[in-house]
Amino acid sequence: MSEAQSRKKRRFWGSRRWHRYLGAVFALPLLWLCITGLLLQHQDDLGLDERRVKSEWLLKQYDQIPEGEPHLAKAGRFTVAEWGGVLFLGAKILEESGTLVGVVAKPAELVIATSEEVFVYDAQGTYLDRLGEESLPGVPIEKVGLDDAGRVVLEIDGERHALSDDALVHEAVSENGAVSWSVIKIGGAERGALQEALVEGAGFTWSRVITDLHSGSLLGKLGRLMVDLTGVAVIVLTLFGIRLVFKRT
Repeated sequence: MSEAQSRKKRRFWGSRRWHRYLGAVFALPLLWLCITGLLLQHQDDLGLDERRVKSEWLLKQYDQIPEGEPHLAKAGRFTVAEWGGVLFLGAKILEESGTLVGVVAKPAELVIATSEEVFVYDAQGTYLDRLGEESLPGVPIEKVGLDDAGRVVLEIDGERHALSDDALVHEAVSENGAVSWSVIKIGGAERGALQEALVEGAGFTWSRVITDLHSGSLLGKLGRLMVDLTGVAVIVLTLFGIRLVFKRT
């Protein structure tokens, strides 16, 4: 390196130019940290811990909104939906989950079948019982319906099995018998109501979002790296800013 280049390099690092460049590069992320920090400081006053997030994009980042479209099955006055494994009775989220196969309504009971389990509810939609693999003739369940005698019929591996009224006993039945099978449909029109139920059920507030924005975790590894680099840049700018002040004096 020539003497002229060496002097030029020393003048650059000894001047404010690099200080301005570094400050300009990190001005936006630093502003982001300051704003989110102030919001967190006053989150109670702003009610951020009470305001629900309703942005579909944000909720998807937190896996609160399933992919694809919900599936629906109707039986009597009941509508049962399944969206990403979450089960709904009307717009109410059920504690039970699974891939919906179908639903049938008996005079005093509602029976929901998933691929691995059967759930029984009363006429008001209150949970009564669960039949798991240990109580079923097999899994996965392919269809569910009602025969002419009003018995719940499950189709498993191409074979039909009728459940007793108390669901404790099952027996193989002929494939020639008439069965009214439950039908699954795509429920795009109900998506909004189901999403609203998920939002309310999750209790997802803006306080969580602002916290993750401040830490950079909302944007994944890139966001956390930017926060780290901004912190380092502030330290460097502060130290060399002090150096420039003392250099002038």
